[in-house]
Amino acid sequence: MRIESKLCHVSENKAVVQVNGWLNDKNLGSALAEGSTVEEAEDKAISRLNERINIPTKKNETITSSIEDQSKTSSTVELPKSKKIENINNNHEPSDWSNELTAIDLEIQRLKWSRDDEIKFLQQSLGYNSRNKITNYSDIIKYLSLLKKTDMQDSFKKVNRNINTLIEESDSILEDLSWDNIKGREFLRKEYNVSTRKELNEQQLISFVEKLKAIRNQYLIQ
Repeated sequence: MRIESKLCHVSENKAVVQVNGWLNDKNLGSALAEGSTVEEAEDKAISRLNERINIPTKKNETITSSIEDQSKTSSTVELPKSKKIENINNNHEPSDWSNELTAIDLEIQRLKWSRDDEIKFLQQSLGYNSRNKITNYSDIIKYLSLLKKTDMQDSFKKVNRNINTLIEESDSILEDLSWDNIKGREFLRKEYNVSTRKELNEQQLISFVEKLKAIRNQYLIQ
C-alpha cells in the first residue's frame, strides 16, 4: 500500500496530518490524526487508516498485503456536524481534536480571515489571544460553533461596533469618577488580570461597564 500524507494544521505544540492509502490506482481510504509533532501525527493517522481497512501493521512497516473488502472502505474523513457537537458530553472529552481543528481551519478559510482577524475574533469572543492557548475541549467546540454562525464580516463588524460603544461608555464613566489611567489599570488588573480594555472580550467589557456604574452610583449616594 502506498501512503500519501498531507499537513493540515501545525502550531508550536500541535500538528494535524491527513493520510491517504492507495493500492495501485485504487484509493483505500483516508484518516486524520493529531500529535505533538508532524511525525507523531503522521504515525497516528497511518495507524488509524490501517485499523479502518483492517490491515494489521507495525510502525513504519511497508504493507504489501491486499484486502478483499477494500471497496467497502470509505475514502472520506467525516468532519463534526453541529448537532453532534451540541450533544457531546464534556465529561468524556476526546483525546484527539484533529477533526475539530480541521473544521475550524475550514471555517476560517470560508470567512477569508487573516491570522490577525482570527486572533481578534477569538480574543473578543472567548478571551484567548491564540487558538493554541485553548486547552479546554468545550471552548474548542464553542469556538467552532461561533465560527459556523458567523456570516463573513457582518458579525465580526457588529462585535467591533459593540466593543467600541462599550469602551466609549466606560470612558464617560471613568471621567465621572475622575479616574486617571493608573487607577483604571489597577482596577483592570484586580478584576480581570489584564492591563488594558483591549484585552477584554465583549462580555467582559459589559461586566466592566456595569461595575463602573455601580461604583459611580455609590459615589452619587455619598
